[in-house]
Amino acid sequence: MTRCHQSVTVTTCVWMLLSVIGGHLEFNGTSVQTVHRGKSVNISCKYNTSNDTASFNVELKTNNKLCTFMKSNHSWVNQSCKDHIRFIPKIEEMSFEVSNLQINDTGTYKCFVTRTIPPPSVLLGEEGTFVQVIAHPNVSVSHVKASDGFHTILCLSEGFYPSALEQAWMRNGRFQNISLTYNINKTNSDESFTLHSYLNVSDCTNYSCWVNHSSLSQPMILHLSPADCYENRERFRDCHIWIVLFISALLTPVLIIAVMCCPWRSCQQPVDVRVPSELILQSELKTEALYSVLSDHHPANSHLHNTDYSCISE
Repeated sequence: MTRCHQSVTVTTCVWMLLSVIGGHLEFNGTSVQTVHRGKSVNISCKYNTSNDTASFNVELKTNNKLCTFMKSNHSWVNQSCKDHIRFIPKIEEMSFEVSNLQINDTGTYKCFVTRTIPPPSVLLGEEGTFVQVIAHPNVSVSHVKASDGFHTILCLSEGFYPSALEQAWMRNGRFQNISLTYNINKTNSDESFTLHSYLNVSDCTNYSCWVNHSSLSQPMILHLSPADCYENRERFRDCHIWIVLFISALLTPVLIIAVMCCPWRSCQQPVDVRVPSELILQSELKTEALYSVLSDHHPANSHLHNTDYSCISE
């Protein structure tokens, strides 16, 4: 696995980068500078002096004109210049400082020095510089889900440029079978790239993510903490609990309304109360026995059959 150092000149590493980003293989008279995103670069402007030159222009261009200065009567006049570009005048070797470079600023910058007075216009100098803006990946490892006894862990590299990036899983310091990973490579709105690598494992112990990129001075190794793995599993469980509580909160008003309405409806309907025949029989027996004792002194409840009342005395 190859590695490109941060300070890059015209070396094999540069040619590899150029071939990746678009096949810039011929740079006759063009220097190459590699700059990290957000940093600055100086574009030099060499030219041949002329004793009869009274006035000349210095221009910096890419696909569009970026900055133009004019020298007249030994003073410099800003014709038009972008806010992030600063002109640095020097004798025989002027330069432009381009600051806060972003990925889409990658390209060839050309400086032109043109004599305007006396006419006709004469090109005094032209110099090209290819600027390669690179961005290092922001790498993180995490546990994303667990099911069927297996854990799924994720290694995420975000915001890197150019797209060539090496990413692999390690366990106990040894590389794992790359075929076990599932990779998604996509382009972000700022033209950087993001790479996801998933791995199904039986546990979360001693796993690391290894990442190498041309913007890094050496590969990065991030370790997955088993505590983070189990913490995320607890979060999933807590999430399910919150879902249950949320659904319960939605159903509670419905249940309350049902409980309040059902008794009110039941009160509007006639109630059919049925008394068991055994209770009626016992009540009649007690009433007629009492009547027999107080007045008639004859066996009462004569209409009841097969009943012996010999225990009642006169």
